[in-house]
Amino acid sequence: MNLRVLLVDDGTADRLTVSRALARDPDMRWEVEQVSSAEDALAYLATNTPDAMLLDYHLPGMNGVAMLQKLSGLGLPARPAVVVLTGSGNERVAVEAMKSGAQDYLVKESFSPERLRRSLRAAVETVRMTRELEARRLRAERAEAAARDALAVRDELFALATHDLKGPLQIMTLNAQVLRRQIPAAVMTPALETRLGHLVRAAHRMGELIDHFLEVTRGQEQPLQREPLDLLDLVRAKVREQETHAAHHPFVLEAPEGRDFTGDWDVRALERVLENLMGNAVKYSAAGTTVTVRLSLEEGDSRQEVRLDVVDQGIGIPAADLPFVFERFHRGSNVSQDVSGSGVGLASARRLVELHGGTLSVESVEGRGSTFTVRLPRRVHASGPKVHGTSRSERGDSDHPEQ
Repeated sequence: MNLRVLLVDDGTADRLTVSRALARDPDMRWEVEQVSSAEDALAYLATNTPDAMLLDYHLPGMNGVAMLQKLSGLGLPARPAVVVLTGSGNERVAVEAMKSGAQDYLVKESFSPERLRRSLRAAVETVRMTRELEARRLRAERAEAAARDALAVRDELFALATHDLKGPLQIMTLNAQVLRRQIPAAVMTPALETRLGHLVRAAHRMGELIDHFLEVTRGQEQPLQREPLDLLDLVRAKVREQETHAAHHPFVLEAPEGRDFTGDWDVRALERVLENLMGNAVKYSAAGTTVTVRLSLEEGDSRQEVRLDVVDQGIGIPAADLPFVFERFHRGSNVSQDVSGSGVGLASARRLVELHGGTLSVESVEGRGSTFTVRLPRRVHASGPKVHGTSRSERGDSDHPEQ
């Protein structure tokens, strides 16, 4: 390996001693350029880039520290490693030299050739590592700036896309509401009114999901809006919706009679969890198979939890995929490419359950189906009695979004 070194010393004997020590280096070849003044050294460095510089402190006209300080003002693209040489062991000189950019300091007449070579090699390596770290820092800053620019463009595009997507939904909602009011009572059958209500609620729900999507892309997370909620009422409503949309999958709702399933929860968040779990049960199951939704109560050490199981008879999850089911963008290896999905639904559902202080888990056997289990702590407000039969999911005013 070859390294170029600039030797700056006005003493002929000292230059000869240093040159011989470097020439006898068994591990490295040093190409030595010699000058006798700081002015000559600065002129050389203006057009050359040596790997290292051996600099005598006592120079005519300008000492070594002053030269280093002047060198700093030149703005050289690649400053060499510097070892300062002096005829006296003055600690003040050593401190000034190191502050001015030297990597090491040697006292003449007291260092050995090996010590000189080792000092130079260490100085070169220190400068090399410093340059590499600086280059990495600059690359990281450029990458960070590019990422910020890309995120800004992405956020702008998402904002425009969500705005454009919500326009047609508003038109659908308005027309469905107008139809409900204009269709004569003699023509409006219960089934037709129900379907129009589903259309209005679905449009509102899609608008909420679009807003949530925009919030997530911006790294935002809305706090839960907790209120007393009868989970059984909400599950019944969602089962009825699924039965309407997924006519080829019979649903079974199992819940013990006379039990209270009221908790202090965010209704919109749990709607999204239910829609995801029930929708997946339909999506990954063959037509004609049953989806079972089961509610029960569990007593823990210090709290009561409501347990919700969604059981399907679908394709199941391979054992190798089970540990990654709730990771964002992960999809089972046995899922056909024809089945739509982004792999974010379960990750989002788990996050919403965890925000409630609960858990979402799964048990599955490939080819036999899956059971997704939600456990939610009750945390019921003691501010008033439960009102049965009037949950948002079951109110008759379908012109408002289902909550």
